[in-house]
Amino acid sequence: MSRSMSVVDGMAVAPGGGIGPTKGRRFSAPSGAFGEESTIFVKRQPFTQVAFDEIHLKEDQDDDTSLATTLKNNLFCSKKRLWKIVSTYLPIIKVLRYYNIKESIVTDIMAGITIGILHIPQALAFGLLTSVKVENGLYTSVWPVLLYVIFGTSAHVSMGTSAVICIVTASVVDRQAENFKATYEFNNATTNFTTWEDIPEFMDYKENISLCVAMLSGLILLFMGFLRLGFITAYLSESFFNAFTSGAAVHIATSQLPALLGINVKRFGGAFKIIYTYQEIFSNITSLSWQTPVVALVSIAILLFFKEFINEKFKHKLPIPIPVELLVVILATAISYAANLAEEVAVVGEIPGTIPPPIIPDLTGFQDYFVDCFVLAILIFANTIAMAKICAKKHNYEIDDSQELIAYGMCNFASSFLKCFPSAVAPPRSMIASNMNTKSTLAGIFVTILMLLVIMAMSVLFEPLPKSALAAIIVVALKGLFIQMADCRKFWRINKFDFVIWLFTIVSVVFLDIDFGLGIGVIVSLITVVFQTQFSRGFRVGRTMKESAFVEHKRYKDSIESNGVKIFRFQSNLYFANAEIFRNTLYKTTVNPRKLLKFLKKQEKNQEREEKRMKKLGIEPPKKDLNALSEVSIIPITSDGRKMSKTSETNVATNGNVKKSSSQLALVTGDNPAFAMDEVNLQNNGVQKQTNVTLKRPLSIASNLTSICDDDDEVDPEDGEEFVTDDKIRRMRRTHHIIIDCSTVNYMDSSGANVLGHISSEYEHVNIKLFLAGVAASVRDTMEHAGTYEKIPQHHIFLELHDAIAVARSKGVALLPPFLEDFTYDEAAEESYVTNM
Repeated sequence: MSRSMSVVDGMAVAPGGGIGPTKGRRFSAPSGAFGEESTIFVKRQPFTQVAFDEIHLKEDQDDDTSLATTLKNNLFCSKKRLWKIVSTYLPIIKVLRYYNIKESIVTDIMAGITIGILHIPQALAFGLLTSVKVENGLYTSVWPVLLYVIFGTSAHVSMGTSAVICIVTASVVDRQAENFKATYEFNNATTNFTTWEDIPEFMDYKENISLCVAMLSGLILLFMGFLRLGFITAYLSESFFNAFTSGAAVHIATSQLPALLGINVKRFGGAFKIIYTYQEIFSNITSLSWQTPVVALVSIAILLFFKEFINEKFKHKLPIPIPVELLVVILATAISYAANLAEEVAVVGEIPGTIPPPIIPDLTGFQDYFVDCFVLAILIFANTIAMAKICAKKHNYEIDDSQELIAYGMCNFASSFLKCFPSAVAPPRSMIASNMNTKSTLAGIFVTILMLLVIMAMSVLFEPLPKSALAAIIVVALKGLFIQMADCRKFWRINKFDFVIWLFTIVSVVFLDIDFGLGIGVIVSLITVVFQTQFSRGFRVGRTMKESAFVEHKRYKDSIESNGVKIFRFQSNLYFANAEIFRNTLYKTTVNPRKLLKFLKKQEKNQEREEKRMKKLGIEPPKKDLNALSEVSIIPITSDGRKMSKTSETNVATNGNVKKSSSQLALVTGDNPAFAMDEVNLQNNGVQKQTNVTLKRPLSIASNLTSICDDDDEVDPEDGEEFVTDDKIRRMRRTHHIIIDCSTVNYMDSSGANVLGHISSEYEHVNIKLFLAGVAASVRDTMEHAGTYEKIPQHHIFLELHDAIAVARSKGVALLPPFLEDFTYDEAAEESYVTNM
């Protein structure tokens, strides 16, 4: 081995990108420790994929393991396997087994107390946000946290109340509450109620709906976890979640405006509810009392001051952020109690100081909101797993996606029996847990203990708490969601499809409703996937003359192509949605066999008509030369325009048969051969092992010899179709091999495999060979099962692009005349179901 040089399409490339002598050339790549003159010379024979696999593929490779074998290999029992299964589904066992009390207990206790303190104001505020009882928020900050300790795998995820999940749940609760209002009849005993929320039966009904939503969402998450369906969230883009959460923030803020202003308004549900809500707010604006807005403004000012100034400016000095939400709750409660504000402002009121017994939610009418539960389950998983992965990456550990799904499912399903509405991660609490370097999920136990103490011993202290203070906490927490609306500019610059998803989602969420917005956003996201498939790009591949790098032909000014060989690359997977786009793009950028066959038949028809005319005039027509349009002189030239010599050539006889000389074909320039191959060794079953390709210097082809771009279509005055000239046919006939670079195709279905086979058949009609290069193993399996190898021989499938180019160039010295036959019905019927009907 002589020093380093890589080989690209028959060219030796120096590390800096140059070819051959590189004196005076500036390298864009670092030369490294070996110096710019270091090169590697590579010499090997071209390989078909079959030939390469016969030599290098493992003999015991078995991709088609039977179901019986799979069951036999997995259905066994041992202590190690039992421990693995139990510890996988109950991670708490593994945590307890390896828990280091001395190193971890203090950190977990401190983190648990800190996070529990943050839970208190959020539990009170988000209970109201969910449009249910305040105590439901407290319960949701207890049992989901404890359940995640048992089933979760992230030490930093803080389950419990979450603003976006609460507002989505509230939309379902309020919509279903309309059914209760429609059937409820007022009587004399209920005339003293001023609002629907004052009716105990109404609040019990809404509480039951929230429990049913939690139960069904949990069941869906459990189902997804056991079936490992976490990949579903991959179909929802960042722009979708950005727009949805921003739109939800508008709904959250709007729902809190009445509490901030101290006015009572009618709650609306369904489409355009936000418009009706603002109409109701403005119509009742004169009824507000000044005390409520003052409490709200003071609370907002304190929250922003501590969050944006104190906590942000001194975050490196503070061990934990100051829990300003809890300070606002305590301060507002104390002032309300001292000034007896309960007579002037709305307060939280009575909070039960006991833990309720388990109940079974009434699922009557669940079919009306089951779809909402499915979407809610997706949102719970997507938001929580994203936070879990951020923390896992930050602290260098792994989480189990499937087990996380099961954990989220249990947190919602089991807690629904304990009067909890849907729960998810709260990013601020999780970030604090991460900053405090929580050691294990056991920190959640201390959160649970603190929250139980609050419910059983201190909940009565929060009864004078003004609701406007809680509303202020919610609105300030939305600051980040409102700021992220500016990301629409980023989506516009990155990808217009992302912006379309963002725009449709946020408009539909804000002006229609959250559930409508969810559906529209998902539909638009899926539609854009289809549209992006339709815009899949395909192009001819050439190589630059100096660096000999494969590039998009004609995009680069020094891009050239090998004479008679066209390389095509399609930047997408190949399946039913874009199979026809693939074919049309291939034909448009290379050679259209249907068009060529039509041209040849039309020319033959014109020749026959001309012969008949000449015979009528008594003129002897010239003798037919079948090779007039078939024989193409391939004259390779160097980059400076000099012709290369041929030591032997292939002659075409007048009867169309090819006579090949057994001597070696060599295209040389001066004393340095650029390509050499023993043509006798190129057999139908692939390239023999003794066949070598020696690649030393670039073989440059004049781009004007290989251009097949048609001139502007001229109209034939006889039939109105495209005018056919000998020169146009001759240009198309110069191409003898089409190579498809399949390295970008990772997936292919039966439609994609089917269209490849038919493309090969169509090219065979005009004597153009189709080669495939860089085909993935899974794609080859698809082609085999689809019967594609009946139309594309396996010796036309090559290991790499260089192998296909080397063989195509050596075989393409002369061309046979085409078979001027139309396609049979079997060849034309690409979709067999049509003829079977």
